[in-house]
Formats: sequence, structure tokens, C-alpha cells
Amino acid sequence: MPKRPQQHQTAAKAENSVRSLWVNGGHAVDTIREDYGEDLLVQTCLRERVDASRIWVQVKGTTKDCSDEQSTLPVLYINAEQVLRWSRSSDLVIVTLWDVNNNVGWYTIPDGSFDHVTLSNAGTSTIPITFERSRRFDESAVEYLSWFARIDHADRSVGYSLSVLAEAEEEEEEEAAPAYAKHHQAAIASVVHQLAIDIGVFSRDGEMTSDFKSALSEGVKQIDGETGEQILGRSILWALAQTAYANCARNGLPSTLLVELTENIKHVTFGEIFRRASAIE
Repeated sequence: MPKRPQQHQTAAKAENSVRSLWVNGGHAVDTIREDYGEDLLVQTCLRERVDASRIWVQVKGTTKDCSDEQSTLPVLYINAEQVLRWSRSSDLVIVTLWDVNNNVGWYTIPDGSFDHVTLSNAGTSTIPITFERSRRFDESAVEYLSWFARIDHADRSVGYSLSVLAEAEEEEEEEAAPAYAKHHQAAIASVVHQLAIDIGVFSRDGEMTSDFKSALSEGVKQIDGETGEQILGRSILWALAQTAYANCARNGLPSTLLVELTENIKHVTFGEIFRRASAIE
């Protein structure tokens, strides 16, 4: 009769537990049938809308008792080529460790934890993957990671389009330059405005939310500037930082997104005011 080894049972229990947390968080989850190092593909969702960002999840189950908060969590040893592949991915990749007996788990993000040159030189040897008890994989982690992926994807998209625009400025004499520059300007505006809606700056109908108005008013009180536009710009930055921390599961915003969001808000909400002021001057 066929036998089902204990390690297969442990792996299945761990994967089901991790999958359930993502599903209960409202996200779409696919099990990877052709295993190249990832077990789950998560398509994150926000207010019933599927994001452009995705998360790949490697799940490792353990029967070791990890309930002692003072003890070190088990270390995983994973092929260096696999870790390098994860580190090069434009999507977020996380590794989860799940204690199947105590129904508790932890996660780590390989990207940023290892030097790419070191990984390349390691060849087929294994790399230790460690876990911190402070990074518990639970409902809060699911929300945090979904926002992390959403913000990171927006940052990468905007950063790429900005680099293309910089090149377009150098090639402005070429006939094709204005066309693709216009495309990437529109892409930046689209990504940034959607992010502004996602984090609670604007409502879906394009109106500034009452919460962001309150944060902006508070920001004006805290900022000193030489002109009205300077005060407004700094106040928007302050309000964005406060709003993101409150609404994005404690995620901050990268500097590129902060700048582009500030310009978007100034243009959408206050553009006409400053155009009139400039005309008077």
C-alpha cells in the first residue's frame, strides 16, 4: 500500500494554514503545481479590487516545538541559486516557517538580506535563512505584507517611468521621444493617483477625504515656510506620512512616491488656486 511520509503531512498542514491566512485576508491564492521554489502565488486585493502586485510564498513546516519565546527558531538551509532568484524578483517573495503542532508561524523576506555577489559566488551551496520572533506570520502580517507589496510595486513602476522620462529629455530631438514620454507621464499620474485613493487621500469620486484634510490642517500648523506653496508642499508631505502610517498597516512611503504624490495632490486639488495666484502676480 502507498505510504504518506510524515514530512509530506507536515508540509501539507503548514501550507494549508498559511494559505488560509491569506484567503481570510481577502486575497486570491493559487497553489503552485510546478514547484520551482515557491508554494503559493498571492494576488493581493484591496476593497474587492485585485492589485497589480503579487507575492510569492515559500512555506516550510516544522514539527519542532517553537512555543518557547526564549528559544531560537529553526534555521532553513536553501540553495543559494534559489535565494538569488528570489532576490532578483520584481515581485515580493517571502519565506514562512510554520509550527504545525502549535499552529503558529513566522516569515522573512530574502530580498535585501543577502549580497547578490555573495549569492552568485556561492553556486550550489546552501544559505541559512533565519527567522525573528518579532515577525510573526498572522492576520496583521498578511495586511502589512499586502501593503508592502502594493507600495513597492507602485514605487518600482513610478521609478521606471521617471528613468524613461529622464532619457527622453536627452533624446528630445528624436521623433519617437515625445510619444513614449507622454505615455510614461500618464503612467506615473495613473499609478500615483490610484495610490492616493488606496491610502485614503482621495475618495473614489476624487474628493479629498475628511481624514486627510484633518491631517493636512495639522501639518500646516507644524510647518513654517516662506510662501503659501512651500508651506502647502511641506504640509502635504507631513500629512502623507501620517496617513500612510495610519492606513497602510504601518508601512511608510518611499521618497519617490512621497514627492510624486505631493505633486499630484497639489495639481489635482490646489492647482487652480496657484495658477490664479501666478496670474495675479
